[in-house]
Amino acid sequence: MIKISVIIPVFNCERCVEHSIRSVLCQTMKDLEVICIDDGSTDSSPQIIERIQAEDERVVLFHQENQGAGVARNVGIRRAQGKYIAFLDADDYYVDPMALEIMFDVCETQKVSVCASRNMYRIEDEREYISELFAKETSNKILRYEDYQSDYNYQSYLFLKKILIENNIFFPLYRRFQDPPFLVNVSYIAKKFAVADACLYAYRVSEVSARYNADKVCDLLQGLIDNLNFAKQHGLDILFRNTVERLEYEFAYVIYKNISIDDLRILKLLMKANQIIIDKCGLSDYIIRPIRIIALYRSYEEKLFQRIEDQQEIALYGAGKLTKTFLGYLKKKNLLKRVTTIVVSDLEGNVSQIDKIPVISLKEFVEKKNCFLLITVGNKIAKEIETSLKQIGYTNYQLLDNSFGEEIVMR
Repeated sequence: MIKISVIIPVFNCERCVEHSIRSVLCQTMKDLEVICIDDGSTDSSPQIIERIQAEDERVVLFHQENQGAGVARNVGIRRAQGKYIAFLDADDYYVDPMALEIMFDVCETQKVSVCASRNMYRIEDEREYISELFAKETSNKILRYEDYQSDYNYQSYLFLKKILIENNIFFPLYRRFQDPPFLVNVSYIAKKFAVADACLYAYRVSEVSARYNADKVCDLLQGLIDNLNFAKQHGLDILFRNTVERLEYEFAYVIYKNISIDDLRILKLLMKANQIIIDKCGLSDYIIRPIRIIALYRSYEEKLFQRIEDQQEIALYGAGKLTKTFLGYLKKKNLLKRVTTIVVSDLEGNVSQIDKIPVISLKEFVEKKNCFLLITVGNKIAKEIETSLKQIGYTNYQLLDNSFGEEIVMR
């Protein structure tokens, strides 16, 4: 009996598909199948899979014309012979060889249709780290979906095939953002899920903006709208709030970058999303942030650099990727000499200088400096920093708009 079917959509992944498949075959759970759906690859991916298939009969290969990962996963769901289904992308891999067995046992003993692994392994900018999806105290416990309302990291879940088939739950046919509506739908139907104390999945974080065009942005927006409507219909306020934040911050620049004066599809979808938010929140004059960015971005950039030019010296708060990229951008604008200091919350674990600019603690900065401070970190951290500055009475600062930050990364 096949206990678990692992579904892998494959499109031109010759460099990593073998690693991906073998990470499944190495699982201590042996009663499984690996369903690979070749989504019209033009490289040697199918041949690599066929070679592994000849070595291990648990590997199954299907072919289709290029239609996207969502369609491929739906083919896998229908073809799956396992009692449970898991999903793996061809450029990612499984970490803990015991994870699937642990998750299967949790599903069986706890009598649940959905099980999540507690941690996820992430690889980003050559950094490797564990991302905690659920707190330690949730291990092996049954949780109510309405208390969490998760929409991301479906790859770290195990799903009972029966609940998918009986409720006709498949991936929407979008090229982007098809997996959050899927996870929301199945989790809401299941009502409850368990968390296994395991780290199943290793996710390679890629540059988001590089993977989009106008068509894919339209699919992205439709997926976001699906979740906004679902959350509104079922009273899922956490999901609604998180989806609005994804629309307004996580994907704002992707949307901005791909809009065109000759193609109104994106603008129409933004207006549709804006209306859902107005109806749900009762904000009659609300204008969603991506629309504001489309209308006002250039003005923001001009005012920001005018303010920088007016300063004798400035400091940047943050020592991460955005700060380093922004320094490069200032260099191109011949404004790098204005930056005299990099500020961090804590010197422990940080370098002493970046591009020959000294790195100091916030405490030292407040004591010794009194210059314009530009906060160059992500949105959530920036809000925490702003709160800290207000508490100590420092007012000469500005938050770098996230969309502007993404813009400079891409230039």
